[in-house]
Amino acid sequence: MPSLDDLRAERANLEQAIEARQRALGPDHPDLAGDLRDLGRLSHELGDVMDAQAQLRRALALHTDALGAEHPEAATDINHLGLILHDIGDLSGACAAFERALAIDEAALGHDHLNVARDVNNLGGVLKDMGDEFSAREALDWALSIYTITLGDNHPTTRTVARNRDIMR
Repeated sequence: MPSLDDLRAERANLEQAIEARQRALGPDHPDLAGDLRDLGRLSHELGDVMDAQAQLRRALALHTDALGAEHPEAATDINHLGLILHDIGDLSGACAAFERALAIDEAALGHDHLNVARDVNNLGGVLKDMGDEFSAREALDWALSIYTITLGDNHPTTRTVARNRDIMR
C-alpha cells in the first residue's frame, strides 16, 4: 500500500500531466476524463473529498459529452462519486449513485459483467449501512456469483465479497 507521501507525489505528477494535456488539447477534451477520474480517486484516498468530487464530476461531464450518459465510462465515474458519498455519510446519495451506475452497466454490458459486480457490491454495502440487510444480502449474492464465475473462488475480490456476505448471516 502506498504511503501518503507516495500518493501526494503521484497526485502532483498527475496534476502536472493534466495541466500539460489541457494546454495541448483544451480544457474540455474527452481524453482528459480518464486522468481526471484518476486524480479524483487519488484525492479521495488522500481525504480531499471536495477535490475528489470536483474532479470526478468533471470527468463525468467529459465522458457524458463524448460518449453519452448511458456509457459504462459514465457509470464508472458515477460509481466513484457514490463511494465518496458513502464515505461522507450521504447514504441516500450513494445508494442513488450506485443504482444509476448499475442500471447503465447492466444495460450496456449485461447482467454478469464485472462492472455490474462492482456496482452491485457497492450497492450492497450502502444498503447494509442503511439497515436493509435483506436487499444487501441479495446484492452481495449477485456480486459474489459474478466474481466467482469470472474471477474464481480464490481471487481476493471474490473472497472479500464472500466474507462481507458471510458477516450478514
